[in-house]
This record gives sequence, C-alpha cells and structure tokens, in this order.
Amino acid sequence: MERWLNTIEHELKRVLPESSNQSWVEWVLGSPSPPADSTTIDRFSEPARDLIRRGGKRWRPLLMMLTAKMLGGEAALSLAERLVSLVELPHNGSLIIDDIEDKSDWRRGGPAMHILYGEDFSINAGNFLYFLPTKTIDEAPLDDKVKLQIYQIYAKYMRRVHMGQGMDICWHHHHTTFPTAQEYELMCRLKTGCLAAMGCEIGAVLAVDDPQVIGHAGHIAETIGVGFQILDDVINLEKGNPGKKRGDDIVENKKSLPIIMFVEENPDQVEYLIGVFQQARKAGYDGSAASIEELLGNIQASGTLAKARKRAFALFEEALREIESLYAPSAERDTLVSMIHSFFSA
Repeated sequence: MERWLNTIEHELKRVLPESSNQSWVEWVLGSPSPPADSTTIDRFSEPARDLIRRGGKRWRPLLMMLTAKMLGGEAALSLAERLVSLVELPHNGSLIIDDIEDKSDWRRGGPAMHILYGEDFSINAGNFLYFLPTKTIDEAPLDDKVKLQIYQIYAKYMRRVHMGQGMDICWHHHHTTFPTAQEYELMCRLKTGCLAAMGCEIGAVLAVDDPQVIGHAGHIAETIGVGFQILDDVINLEKGNPGKKRGDDIVENKKSLPIIMFVEENPDQVEYLIGVFQQARKAGYDGSAASIEELLGNIQASGTLAKARKRAFALFEEALREIESLYAPSAERDTLVSMIHSFFSA
C-alpha cells in the first residue's frame, strides 16, 4: 500500500511540480513558447500546490489503480499509474472552489486557500486543476479509441460533480429547505461518489473493452463514495474531521444526512434548527460555538448520528458484495476489501 501511495505522490508532483520551468510550461501548453516568468506562474499556481502539499486520503486514485490491476494485471496498472492525477487533481480543485462557495475558512489543518491567496487566485487555481491532468491522456501510450473513451468518462463525471455541487449549494443557501434522504444520496453520488467512479471506470477501460464491466466498476466506487460522504457527515458532527473544526458543517448550513434525519424525526425542532443555522452563518464558528454545541448534543441524543452511520455501513456492505461478484480473488481485491473494512472503525 505504501508503494502505491508513494507512486501517487510522485505522479502528482510530475504533473504539478513544486516549481515551474520552461519545459513544464511547454509540456502544459503542448507547444514551444517564448520564455515564461516562472515567478509569475508559481504565484498563480501556489494555491493548488499548497492544498496538494497538505496531503489527503488519496483513496480515489488508489481505487483507480486497484481496479486496473484487478481487471488487467501489471500492464493496466502501469498505464493507470500515469493517469492518477485525472482523479486527484480535480478533487483538490473542487475543494478550493467549494471552500469559496461555502465560505469555509479552514481546510486540511490550515487556512483555506482563498483566505491565504485571495479568491481570484484560488478560483483560477481550482479551475486549472480541472484541466491540467488531461495532458496525461494526450501523452499516454494508448490507442485513440481508448483515449476518446477516457476523455468521455472524464467529461461525464466533471459534469456530474458540478451538478451535485449545485444541488448542495441550493440547500445550504436556503435555511428552510431540507432535501429528503433520497435526494441527499443522489447529491452524494453526483458530488462525492462520482470522482471515485471516474477513476474506476478509467482504470477498467485500461484493462477491458466491456461496457458492462466498466460501468459496474464505476458503480461500486460511487457506492463507496456515498457511504464515505455519509460517514464524513457523521464524524463532522460527532468528533470533527481531521483538519477541520467539529460541527463546522453547521456554520456552512450543510444539510447532511444526520441533519435531514433529525428534521424528519423531530419536526417540532425545525424552527430551532433554522435559528442555529442562521446565527452560525452570521456569527461564524467562534461567535456561535455555544449554540452549535447545544445543537450537536441534541442531535447526538436523538440517535440520528447512529442511524446515519448505519446507512453508511449498509452502503459499504453493498459495495463489498458487488466487489466479490465482479473481481476475482487477488491480493488487490483483499486490499480493497480491507480499505472498506477500515471505514467501519472510523
């Protein structure tokens, strides 16, 4: 596992090196260019470098590599290794943009990118991360047919991730609007599950020419992603996610699954919940800490955190069954199963 994670980090630095140079600029542009000012380029790309430098779980590109290896052996894995930035860089780009849209001030243990570098640099850096990794498709030693398939998969899931983010924004912009649990899970499939699904479909395309297998691989990853998001929601309200503040989803007015379940089971508490949301949005975390803690205590006592966690675990169980039906026994399948089992103890 450590070797695979090191490969991911090495590849991210190849596609977005710590400092720019003329050969990298020409690689990105796809043609020779006049000498570029590396100081200027490093300045506008630093928000992207900073966030990636802070680390991350990297489970999406890891899923991509495991899928390629399980379906196509070492040859497919070798190709996947050179394409992992297609999954991880857009994910980081979306985090930069999300933090601006959500008015978040903290990410991965430090100030959000727009707090440090400004919104203009951060928006540009986030968008740059959406397009930069497509260069790896162009240079891959693949038939044009396969390259076209990868571009189509990439475009499909980038459309989906923005639709999912749009749904999420609509809900947290309107304090009185609460989606159903079913609507929320659809949003998660579009927003959180889709980049994992993208990676696994690309990994599968490198190994097989079977649309059913490719789609099945993507669906499994998407299901894992939804479970992961729900579990992330629970942890945020329960003890806080690593690198973030406990309950900061309340400040962002996120209508996460535990919140939705709390509203559905306690309709008499809706006005109270909306009041806390409004205060938290206006006063920020520090100015509304007491109200947030009181709400978190009420949610914990209601049992909805446990119910949401149970739903996440059910999705992981579903993914485990599908993994056994699609992939032959192997060390890589064991690794994937072990990864999912680790979520049960989070």
